Amino acid sequence: MPRIQSETVNEASRFLASTLHEIRTPVQTIMSALELISETELDKEQTEYIRQIQFSAEVLLDLANNILDFTKIRSAKFRLETIPFDIGKIAEMVVDLISIEAFNKGIEIVTDISPSVPKMLTGDPVRIQQIMLNLIKNAVKFTNQGYIHVELDYNKSTGLHFQVTDSGIGITEDKRKKLFTDYFQADVSTYRKFGGTGLGLSISKSLVTIMKGEINVKPNPYGGSIFYFDVPLKPAKVTETLTPIFSSGDNFRILIVEDNNLQANSLKSKLSNIGFKEIDIANSADEAMTNILFAQKIDRQYKIAFIDMTLPFVDGWHLASKIIDQDGISKIGLYLLIPEGQLKQDAKMKLLDWFDGYLYKPVKREKLFELMDAILPVENGGHAGAELKKSVPAKLSVGNTGSPGKGLKVLVAEDHPTNQLLLKTFLSKFDTEVFIASDGNEVVRQIAEHPEIQMIFMDIYMPNKSGVEATKEIKKNGYKGIIIACTANNDSNDFSDYIKIGMNDILVKPFKSNSIKAMLEKWSGVAALPDAIPVIASDSGKGEVPLWDKADFEETTGGDSALGKKLFMDYIYQTDELLGEMMDRIERKEMEELVRIGHTLKGSSNTISAFALGKCGFEMEKSAKEGNLDSYMKAAKHFIILFKEFKKIKV
Repeated sequence: MPRIQSETVNEASRFLASTLHEIRTPVQTIMSALELISETELDKEQTEYIRQIQFSAEVLLDLANNILDFTKIRSAKFRLETIPFDIGKIAEMVVDLISIEAFNKGIEIVTDISPSVPKMLTGDPVRIQQIMLNLIKNAVKFTNQGYIHVELDYNKSTGLHFQVTDSGIGITEDKRKKLFTDYFQADVSTYRKFGGTGLGLSISKSLVTIMKGEINVKPNPYGGSIFYFDVPLKPAKVTETLTPIFSSGDNFRILIVEDNNLQANSLKSKLSNIGFKEIDIANSADEAMTNILFAQKIDRQYKIAFIDMTLPFVDGWHLASKIIDQDGISKIGLYLLIPEGQLKQDAKMKLLDWFDGYLYKPVKREKLFELMDAILPVENGGHAGAELKKSVPAKLSVGNTGSPGKGLKVLVAEDHPTNQLLLKTFLSKFDTEVFIASDGNEVVRQIAEHPEIQMIFMDIYMPNKSGVEATKEIKKNGYKGIIIACTANNDSNDFSDYIKIGMNDILVKPFKSNSIKAMLEKWSGVAALPDAIPVIASDSGKGEVPLWDKADFEETTGGDSALGKKLFMDYIYQTDELLGEMMDRIERKEMEELVRIGHTLKGSSNTISAFALGKCGFEMEKSAKEGNLDSYMKAAKHFIILFKEFKKIKV
């Protein structure tokens, strides 16, 4: 009899899982269609109806996903994996998944991994990731301002300790005692405001219990909550490569300019852990300038500065400009700290060559080490007294002016007609050229016929040939573009497999305009910062056009040095003014004015015998006449780079 009951329960669970999987597809389609409707012209009453439907659809989808997880964990066949995995990478990847949502709410999210945590642990990485994701998502959901602090530690007796501290709404003591029970929510009003069923915490509790660990919550003394769990995971029996330490000495001084102390101290700790000792923190642009000038005065200059892009009052871009323009300051390597997903479509970011590189926040240990190794090689001890190595060209995903997908060729691989239409509509809004494939075989054919396709949104479950099979085939055939896995599966079981076969990222359905835009911003329009000053070849075939022809200029001035200096100063002043005006004209796409600016720069540059700059002005004028803003910006960026070098010339 018990066996029959068990089989009946399992059959019911399978039926429930199958039904819920089928329910998710129409719900996802409804949510995507609602987003399109919400962007049409609606009155206040209609907008409110749409908002209520969207909220209800999100709750229904969340419920379906959680019940699917719940039935899997409670089934008799559920088993945990025991394999070696990199716990640091797992934690940083989970934070990455939701950092954009946090930064969009104005919340700082910080990750700190103690040096005591072994690089490799043995356990079930997918389920550890799932627990982390549940706790961090909750923190983001219930925090409207302040911060979220993710910490990892390790103790030989208790194993891995994971903790998420938030500055959110907090939980009363009587509610905390019931929080991890099935379907419990702290407050019905919380459900109405934030959504969710409470199943996520119950699932996390079940998984931690199966792992013979403990999970709990306590109040944050400064407001909010602290969720944490301990699981007795053992270090993997593999040979670990120790992270090299930079022998930076006392001469390699670093300045961190960051208004959030938690974020600043986290970066300082990461730098200290790899050997850097001389690290100062400034909380504002004014404090940073004071530190830099004082360091110059006592002859203990900073070698590099990490500057937060979103500083209050004076942002990171304007601070970089002040540092560069300040007379008497030795060269400082400037590195921009960018909140994930916050690098907007701004023309100046493509044109201004103020930063030597960048790091996304929250800062990852591996990315920081790679950057520091590019600046100061770890070979030969990484001594700071040596000449700084030129950083590997950093890449800023700045896209094209006004639209992140402009000029991008994208293949939509999706068998569901409605989802196909929705995805095509979203992408077309961002000025991409869209190709369509309804199954894996069509994907292979389209890539063979159009190898210029740069990005694929690849549905995983397609007829005839799945997204996974299609990816393997086109990768085998040499495809080098970006592949985004599109899936309704949110339990993370297959995510690592997608990455292994060559997919670059994952987009969880339902499709949202913002998530599509974020993918385009993340992967398209990558502009490398230059390594060296380029020289333009002349049309006449006489070789390279010089930046400045001194002999020609002296012939123009008749050898009058006073006149030469005045011409130089007037040219530099007028060109600075024109470049400032040009930035505004580019943002407003005023092509007639851009023709005038290009024409003026061409003429004035040739007059001063700066023929390479004159050539750039010619290209700018020509591009503006043709209405080609991208080509204009390319020539303008070239002009700015050369002009920066021109200003160093002494007459």
